[in-house]
Amino acid sequence: MEHKIIQINWFGPYRDLEEVKESGRGNGLYLLAGLRKFERGEASIQYCGITKNAYSQRFVNHHALSQISRDLQIWLGQIAVPENYSRAEIELAEKIIVFFWQPELNTRLRDWAPDPTTVISHWYTADGKIRINQKAIYRDLEDVMSWDGEYWRSGNLAVYAQEFEEA
Repeated sequence: MEHKIIQINWFGPYRDLEEVKESGRGNGLYLLAGLRKFERGEASIQYCGITKNAYSQRFVNHHALSQISRDLQIWLGQIAVPENYSRAEIELAEKIIVFFWQPELNTRLRDWAPDPTTVISHWYTADGKIRINQKAIYRDLEDVMSWDGEYWRSGNLAVYAQEFEEA
């Protein structure tokens, strides 16, 4: 079986649906984070999903959004690799994240092992600037999640600027 590699560029956090609508982004993955009614402590990722339409359309009457009562953070994921991706790659990336992370509000995909895949996440601000420091919300969602069908390999990527001198 072929081992796929998918890179996702995550943008956020967006704090409400109006910000999401103004972003103009669509057709990709999303993470919904925050605290549910009786939760305490730091906000965490509660749900991972996909949409083929604009994110703002997907979030109308979204079942998971109604369960996040405080500290809402929305992260929008766009597939960067492969360049010519299909719905299958979006679905596979979602399966890897849900199977690895086990978000509370995802009730399906948590128990189904995905095909061998490596997902690499790059994180950006809502306006597209590279995030150098990790936000607590996704600190435990590894930047690299690789499933070979039997074993996980995971870790975080260091982000730093390096100047190259011309020879």
